[in-house]
Amino acid sequence: MNILFISAVLPYPLHSGGQIRMYHLLKRLSKKHSITLFSFIRSSKEKEYLKELSFLNHVETVYRGKALQLKYLLGAMSNYSWLLSTYNNKEMKRIINYQLSIINFDLIHIEPFYVYPSLPKFSIPLVTSEHNVEYSIYEQFVRKFSLSFLRPFLFLDVVKTRIWEETVWKKSNSLIAVSEEDKRVMESVRKRPVTVIPNGVDCEYYTYSKKTINADSLRCLFIGDFAWMPNREAVTALLTSIWPAITASYPKATLTIVGKQFPKSLTAYVNTSVRLVEYVPDIRTVYDAHTILLAPMGIGGGTKFKLLEAMASGLVVITTCEGRMGLLVKPQEDVFEAYTKEGYLEALQTICEHPEKVWVMTKHAREIIEKQYNWDTIAQILDKAWRSTT
Repeated sequence: MNILFISAVLPYPLHSGGQIRMYHLLKRLSKKHSITLFSFIRSSKEKEYLKELSFLNHVETVYRGKALQLKYLLGAMSNYSWLLSTYNNKEMKRIINYQLSIINFDLIHIEPFYVYPSLPKFSIPLVTSEHNVEYSIYEQFVRKFSLSFLRPFLFLDVVKTRIWEETVWKKSNSLIAVSEEDKRVMESVRKRPVTVIPNGVDCEYYTYSKKTINADSLRCLFIGDFAWMPNREAVTALLTSIWPAITASYPKATLTIVGKQFPKSLTAYVNTSVRLVEYVPDIRTVYDAHTILLAPMGIGGGTKFKLLEAMASGLVVITTCEGRMGLLVKPQEDVFEAYTKEGYLEALQTICEHPEKVWVMTKHAREIIEKQYNWDTIAQILDKAWRSTT
């Protein structure tokens, strides 16, 4: 099949969950299909990564830049939300239109929905793949936004995002979700079946190792791109409440925070027990060097790659219901679930006092990854979805 794939971000380097997902699926499906990729980029430097996508038939990029620009803010005064206005791009629309005029594509695949404003008129089937229910993520954030006088304006943006997101769902010939929770939301609007294609892990790349954990060696880890609102909220909760309680009870505990754009407002909470790392060449070295992943997520949606990778690598995971959302794991059996500093201390006490329970838990978590979340199996589901769309 000839596939025209339109992406909001270049699928390489593998810094974000969306990039990881698209890269692995495209790499595997390019063996069966001829795939043309049109991707937005934020910087011209990203073009140096095009060689990493040589398995694709053809790749073109269009500059979008950062979202915080006057033209995009002004665009949000139209019927588009701020997010969608950043993808209302004439150049992207022009090159897509040209490709459609010279090549007989079998379908257009967009990922996620908010690149839709850059699509010209077309008559072939449309597949839309969502990484989460976008308007729901923003709505959860706005409800907690500290500057209450701005909330009405932000809620208006949420409403416009929701209207467009649901409109694209209805227009799509096939719709893809990453979790059963997201699927139920989409089907309630779409009134037609939605395919679940979960996020995954390269099980050969991430290997399981049995961790030794005791009260004197709590090597904790937090991972997240802090441009993403749920990660900012989670690391705030971790540093202002949870971590001080942990170090009071376990003074030798250490925490490594890996991620770009760490909030400057939290630097006062960084002390000798906390290490900040913006980027690591090989994330596996970080998982190998730590024993516990802390993920106090307060905003749910999609599925979290850091949980999948940590589970594949043998780390104990302590998270929330929102953090494990979309994953086929059981709280207190495959991962620990906690919401307060007391809950985290209780989980750590169990971890330190019952190492045999921890080994059973992490081994079973790895088995879940191998059976449910390996990319080879997941790619087959998308292949079937593409073929059934035409």
